Amino acid sequence: MYEQIVQELVEPGTVRRFLGERTRCRYCGASGPGVFGKRSNAHTLPAALGNRTLFSLDECRACNDKFSLYEDALCKAVGPFLTLGGVRGRSGVRKTGKTGSTSTVRHSVFEGKRRLSIRSEGDAEMVGVDQSTGMLNITMPIEGDVFVPRYAYKALMKIGLSMLPTEELPMFRKAIASLANLETEPHCGPMQVGFSYAFVDNAPPALAGTLLRRSDVRAHVPYMLFLLMAGSVCFQIWLRSDDQDADVPEVGRLGIRFNAQLPKPEGGHLPISYCDPIQFDWSELTPKLQPFRAFQLTFDPQTTEGSLTPIPRV
Repeated sequence: MYEQIVQELVEPGTVRRFLGERTRCRYCGASGPGVFGKRSNAHTLPAALGNRTLFSLDECRACNDKFSLYEDALCKAVGPFLTLGGVRGRSGVRKTGKTGSTSTVRHSVFEGKRRLSIRSEGDAEMVGVDQSTGMLNITMPIEGDVFVPRYAYKALMKIGLSMLPTEELPMFRKAIASLANLETEPHCGPMQVGFSYAFVDNAPPALAGTLLRRSDVRAHVPYMLFLLMAGSVCFQIWLRSDDQDADVPEVGRLGIRFNAQLPKPEGGHLPISYCDPIQFDWSELTPKLQPFRAFQLTFDPQTTEGSLTPIPRV
């Protein structure tokens, strides 16, 4: 039903690569020698998610400055995952939660080993001990950051548009035009995001963007899907075409199960499978707390090994 038309992968140690040409901005149409700035000015995949090597040449400085607000919202939406996973952004691993908030999560490295510090007002909720396994379960509330859902959605949309082949661009004029104004709706209906994760802690330092195009012209399914894999988390959205999606119904869910082979720092690759996507509607302009209220720690007191599971807000 779908064919992969583009996939861009960023792995540790890869050489710099550049997409597009420095002739005309893909978003606003600006041209001229002074509008683009440095060749490494515009990251195709967000720098805050770990991209150091893939850049877009056809994104002008003015658009790049504007789009940074969208990318900041996306990173705040999944801030706890970035902190707990140790994902390095422009200024190191981000802290989740501001000073003075009810909870904060910090990541640090001491003598070559990762350390996590989680502070929460009041006592953590003891869920209990599994008598059959001896595993200890603790629920830790996470306040996290406030983000604007529509901005985060438009960040995903913009990344997908940055990877579109040039011949596809005329079919996405409305989506492209909506990026110029922060509040503009890119389309009617919900701004649906499918979010899935493989594990929470110690995220592999890899990023991948994938565009899937409908292969059966008779099928009443979205024309283009965009998937962004960032270490241990994965997003998917319906990248809407102006005319190719006119007869596609709004009902349904974004339910692609995504598997990946992620590089390990010590060499080789780690196969992971992402969970069934959790469905979010990121249409609102009203700022919201990031969508996970807590993480449940399942901990083995004998081996000191454990795992974290996110708990969505109701």
